Amino acid sequence: MLTQNLPEYWEDLYKAKKDAWWDTGKTSPILEEFFKHPSCPKTGRVLVPGAGRGYDAAAWAARGHETLAVDFSGTAYTALTALSEKQRKLSVLNIDLFELSPKSTEPFDIIYEYCCFNSIHPGRRDEYFEVWDKMLTPNGIVVAAFYPIIRSTSLEGPPHPTSEGELMARLDGVFDMAEKIIPKKSLKDRAGKEEIWILKKAQH
Repeated sequence: MLTQNLPEYWEDLYKAKKDAWWDTGKTSPILEEFFKHPSCPKTGRVLVPGAGRGYDAAAWAARGHETLAVDFSGTAYTALTALSEKQRKLSVLNIDLFELSPKSTEPFDIIYEYCCFNSIHPGRRDEYFEVWDKMLTPNGIVVAAFYPIIRSTSLEGPPHPTSEGELMARLDGVFDMAEKIIPKKSLKDRAGKEEIWILKKAQH
């Protein structure tokens, strides 16, 4: 049985056109809104893990940031490669994000998260935060657009929801939340279910 730990799992979803929950066909409205926010960095290298077809990664690159988009799905990588040929500041890497290492690429000033955290197996969430920690410069930030965040006892997806309580517990001692931003321009079906958290490495 395929699991989300394997690229084939995602390839099957792409082929079956079941990618709509994370692939909206355009730059995310909340990212466009964030670009106008005072807390949005004007400079810095950006890592986008689980980048999918790369609309958001390309938006960071178009804004002037050296951006690396990472995905292990062949469909995603093909789309990312096509984008990178048009956007000179966008680089792509066909790799399992859990294999990212400072030995293969320099640490980043910004890590942008959207729909990746809730796509990976929930048992690997702490491991994913460890990837952030090792791939981020000491003074860098994570721009984490968490979706879906559940505020009730309901646990509807897609596909693996989270809650503020779970996030705070997992982030404790690893990352500090510097700021929480409530988007005003969410897609209709995501309104009230997503937030942008700006995270910095915890001070020890």
